[in-house]
Order: sequence, then C-alpha cells, then structure tokens
Amino acid sequence: MTAPTGGRSLFLGLIGAPYESDLFTTATRMAEEAVRQGHQTTLWTCGYSTALTVAGLAPTKPRNLTEWDRGYPSPAALATHLIDWSAGRLAWLVCRYCAEERGASAQIPAVRIRPPYEFVERSRAADVSLVLGTK
Repeated sequence: MTAPTGGRSLFLGLIGAPYESDLFTTATRMAEEAVRQGHQTTLWTCGYSTALTVAGLAPTKPRNLTEWDRGYPSPAALATHLIDWSAGRLAWLVCRYCAEERGASAQIPAVRIRPPYEFVERSRAADVSLVLGTK
C-alpha cells in the first residue's frame, strides 16, 4: 500500500478504551489539525475504540445533570462532522476483527471497516504514524 499523493500523510491509531482518558479528544484534535494543514490523514480504531462510531449512537450524549440546558454531540456525530468537513482528506477506519469481537460491526456510513492486516500496511505507508493506546 502506498502513501497518498499530494502532501504528507499521517496515520493515527486509536487503540483500547478511549473513554478511560482523553484519547478520543487527542486523536480527533490531531486529525483535525493535520487536515487543516493539508495532510492526508487516516484515523484507525481498534479494541473498544471501534464503539465510538457505531450506527446506533444518538447524535447527542445523555444530558449532564450539572448543565441540563447544554447538549454535547456523541463521538459518532463528531466523527461524521470531522469526516464531512475534511473534504476527503480524512479516512476513518475500523478494525473488522475488533468491531466484530465487540458487536460493533454496524458503523456510521462515513466509517469504513477494514481487515486487521491493513493496520500495519497503512501505518508503514504513512509519512508519520502515531499509535495512542491505553496502559
């Protein structure tokens, strides 16, 4: 697999349970900034990160009792917005094995499910690769 043409490419791997820390926020901010700078960006999720973009998520998170009047978008809504905004410069990919293992095979339309071996291929093909994981 070759790196995309027309600029540098970034591969971000998001591994594990991103809700244990700020992994999701960190990964999406890095992806957004890379796209803003004109780079082709791939965000790959494995493990429980595959649940971030399941089709069954509502567009907003449940309400916070301390801020009842304020709504927050769900991770799937944020991913959809980021993918749409990127104008084709962001690919959000989900590991098929991890998704099937966790019952997360039904993903939002903008997310593509890929076989696990592509993780290494895409990581090696990118100019810069960074894998964010849990302890």
